Amino acid sequence: MLRYMTSICVIALLCVSCAAPTASTPSPTVAADTPTLTSDSMPTIVVPTDTAVAESPSASPVPATIPEGGELLFIQNGSLVAYSLRQNSIRPIVSDAVDFAPSPDGMTIAVIRRNQDVDTLWLVDRASVALTQLGDQTRTIADVSWTPDGNGLVYASSETLVPQRTTWLEWARFCRSATVMYFTVADKKEIAFGAGCDPVVAPDGRRLAYVTRPSRSDASAADPDNTAGNMLHLVNMQGENGWNPVTANGGEPGEATQGLVVYRPRWSQDGKSLIYHVFIGMRVEVDINLIMRVDAYDGTQTLLGDFAGWARQTTLAPRGDMYAITTQNTGDARGFTGWDVWSTAVYTLDSTREIFLPEGSFNATGTVVGESLARAQRFAWQPDGQGLAVVLPPEWSPGIPPNEEYGRTNDPGDIWLWPLGQQPAQALVRGIDQQSALVWVP
Repeated sequence: MLRYMTSICVIALLCVSCAAPTASTPSPTVAADTPTLTSDSMPTIVVPTDTAVAESPSASPVPATIPEGGELLFIQNGSLVAYSLRQNSIRPIVSDAVDFAPSPDGMTIAVIRRNQDVDTLWLVDRASVALTQLGDQTRTIADVSWTPDGNGLVYASSETLVPQRTTWLEWARFCRSATVMYFTVADKKEIAFGAGCDPVVAPDGRRLAYVTRPSRSDASAADPDNTAGNMLHLVNMQGENGWNPVTANGGEPGEATQGLVVYRPRWSQDGKSLIYHVFIGMRVEVDINLIMRVDAYDGTQTLLGDFAGWARQTTLAPRGDMYAITTQNTGDARGFTGWDVWSTAVYTLDSTREIFLPEGSFNATGTVVGESLARAQRFAWQPDGQGLAVVLPPEWSPGIPPNEEYGRTNDPGDIWLWPLGQQPAQALVRGIDQQSALVWVP
């Protein structure tokens, strides 16, 4: 067992290192007239006629025209909507939405709809908003994503309803009864791939990655059921040649079986590696996680960084040379909650930096771009990779100190443009639901 540091100075250093790191360069100057959302700048909400529901794709109504310049998809007041950046308008797509994923070409959206704790999976045409239900699912569905050819969907299906899954124990309650499913759109055939959650298909469509269910209880958990001990599993799309390149079995950082669980893998653009997260657990009053990368062929692992709490979202930039990560530190030592425990940061995948953990200092690959953005709860990469759309608290401004309690815990957020290496500079729209996904489609 590695020696723990116990001095007050080291604890303070740890708390700094577990938060998303900041750059050594000064932050850019923000103009005094940085725009904020007012009633005059609010986008127009297009009031639709009754949404047509298609019994089959052939019954779809005449498609509408998708606005030029791209759209941001998100959930507002429980409905999936599309915001046109060029027209500054919002158009409703479908009600009762809890999560969604656009197809690779952006023309069809898979939507999870929830009614009285029962989830159903639908396809909606992005232009005409015509709906087609896929099967008769009666379990909770999460983490839906498409195969690269647009012919299939993968998702986790669980007997347990856990709406957010933004902490270790919430995630464990969902995943320990979850099964990874593969749904073929053409013949509406649902295939069970294995016991686990967080599925994602490789960019070439040949392999599926997911994490297996927690297999044991852990004394550090308030939950007595299985919350620890799982693996990152790779398998081809025929369900064959399975392999576990990563195992979490309670080891300390630097050991082969480090961490209590591994979760939320993401493929690199070339399909040669995956970024994933390792939950180490409580160390000196902080829940420590590692960001790791593993070679998808030989299992070589690389440390990318650390953070506190739990990772909500990690997504590679369109060019694959950077990634952004959103984390939630529910055990924040300041006692903050709500918006104040969220943070988003952007990292490169080259060069190195030193990070500090209770077990010692480690070299990590990648450096932070600009400064981490306190209170940012969701993000979406701009299609050209030059910036992101990011969800911030209502009435946010760049001058608010990151260590000052903001409040407004349960209020819907606002969407801002966030140029790389700078502060968010342009407010777009208010009223995005708490925990809503955010996707930028051309």
